[in-house]
Amino acid sequence: MRSWLEVNLKNIEFNLNEIEKLTNKKAIPVIKANAYGLGSIEVAKYLSQKKYKLFAVANFQEALEIKNFGLDNKILIMGNNDKDDLKLAIENGFSITISSWNDIENLEMLNNFQKALIHIKIDTGMGRIGFFPEESEEAIKHITNNKLGTIEGIFSHLSSADENEDEFTLQQINSFKKYEDNKDVSFIHILNSPGIFKYFKYTNSNFVRPGISMYGILLFDTPLKKLLKPVFKLKTKIISLKTLNINTFISYGKTAEGKKGDVIATLPIGYADGLDRRFSNGGTVKIDGEKCTIIGRICMDMTMIIIPNSLKNKVNIGTEVEIYGQDINEQAESIGSIADELMTRINKRVLRRYV
Repeated sequence: MRSWLEVNLKNIEFNLNEIEKLTNKKAIPVIKANAYGLGSIEVAKYLSQKKYKLFAVANFQEALEIKNFGLDNKILIMGNNDKDDLKLAIENGFSITISSWNDIENLEMLNNFQKALIHIKIDTGMGRIGFFPEESEEAIKHITNNKLGTIEGIFSHLSSADENEDEFTLQQINSFKKYEDNKDVSFIHILNSPGIFKYFKYTNSNFVRPGISMYGILLFDTPLKKLLKPVFKLKTKIISLKTLNINTFISYGKTAEGKKGDVIATLPIGYADGLDRRFSNGGTVKIDGEKCTIIGRICMDMTMIIIPNSLKNKVNIGTEVEIYGQDINEQAESIGSIADELMTRINKRVLRRYV
């Protein structure tokens, strides 16, 4: 085994339960982007045995992958679909997002569109996709009057809930309030992970959409972090150890030089596995909880680290090394990124081990 990702499925369920207890709202687990890199099929398979009424993914291909595995859970495609994917999504029974008049026109051109299960996307300030609130009523009326499908959901997305932007976020939440009392709609949702933990008291929506939080990560500090259990660790093992007998350049480009007496360990993980190249020359990994510094450029398939003096007599070929764990936020911040990016970049060739 070269490198592997340990995923605790029970802790995902635990985190979802804690989110529902905190907010007094039902959760729509977000398993897009291969369940944030953790493996959408295994996560969906585990959660399909539970109580969740709806899963959320980004696009038609993600929804189809889950269905083709043999799972028949209700799935919402949160992104918009082109005309071809829209037809296939409806034929496969997926819930679709309608976010523009162009979407409505595509819907009108399809046969049997009465089968469509629709979630209306409202742009309350993200500036991405969705109807502006002032045009949404006309769109909803048009879909209803022309029997283009069943509107089972209305949702929006918070752009800055993890920033110090309370005024703007509350404006978004307030502009969404007019949809919350619609008793004809089953799924009303606006709170993403940061919104769940910062603004759950400000909305009467009946569902929340935990993404990264269900995987044990929040991108901002809050005492409520302690509610979540860790879900994953990215690990590898030492495949080579050498003690330098002279000063020696390490890796491509001669960007770093190991000193005589340094112990250099080679790890079978690189940027093709998802270890960001920006960690070259200064990023850290952990052995027995102790930090070890990456030396030289990260290669496609391998990475070198310096073994500190305190570990020189403790490491061997096969010693386990932790790349990311609960420190993934801090790791990401050190290279100007976010945990979501590091997680979703973990390549499928990295084995997933479910515990």
